[in-house]
Amino acid sequence: MNKITVCFLCVLVYISQICATEKSKHLGDKFTIMEVTPIRDLNSYPQKYYNKNVKIEGIIASVCNEEGCFIEVVPKDGDGEGILVNFDGLKEKFPIDCIGRIVIVEGMFYQKVYPASRVKHWQKHSFRMGKIVPEFSLIKRILAKAVLIEEQKIPLPDINEISDFSHTKINLNIMEFETDGFGIGKKILKQGEVTEMHNSGNYREIIICLEGIISVSKSTNESINLASGEMTYIPPDTKHEIKNISDTTSVYIFVNSRKPENEKRITHIK
Repeated sequence: MNKITVCFLCVLVYISQICATEKSKHLGDKFTIMEVTPIRDLNSYPQKYYNKNVKIEGIIASVCNEEGCFIEVVPKDGDGEGILVNFDGLKEKFPIDCIGRIVIVEGMFYQKVYPASRVKHWQKHSFRMGKIVPEFSLIKRILAKAVLIEEQKIPLPDINEISDFSHTKINLNIMEFETDGFGIGKKILKQGEVTEMHNSGNYREIIICLEGIISVSKSTNESINLASGEMTYIPPDTKHEIKNISDTTSVYIFVNSRKPENEKRITHIK
């Protein structure tokens, strides 16, 4: 084998390696969960998986076509609602041309009631385009830790309508709530459990401890412990994490309100 042939083969190998890396795209951390939870299970039994880490597989039905800040993952067979996926604080962005590709997602599952204004904002960026947006909708979400967008593309199933949801009574044990400029949710932490460091973004936040003792730590190295009945304030654009430091389960409520629009524009992901 002469030198020209060897060089040619080396070039082919190099090109094939580049193409292989472009066939799939990994975002975020390494995967840690082995078992895949069917999306239909999240839709059927949301209370079972609420605020827990899960791993799902499906098709990307929509993506934010402006910043790549979210994707919607639907079941391959079209059976059930899609799951809206994003990384905290736009830590990772999705390719804006990934619709139709198979994706694997790992992260924390939750669901939240949103007003029409929020859903219409997403709809401008390909989320269930053409579907009627009710006054309030219950949207299922995953705060991603790891994502693998595969090369394979398959035809999209029929996209579901956006489900109407009554805001008369909200069960904070299994969902969060948001209306224009205001939101509330309840979190339960097991002994020693800690949330991921996350950013308050363009929201001001109040954290109220209901049970146990929690430690609220900010990226500025400031930390404060809260017992039952105590609260703290988190300014906008502040990274923080919350840890249960008691010897029992801790429960807290968070309430947030958006900064005035003239200070900072609304984001897609909050």
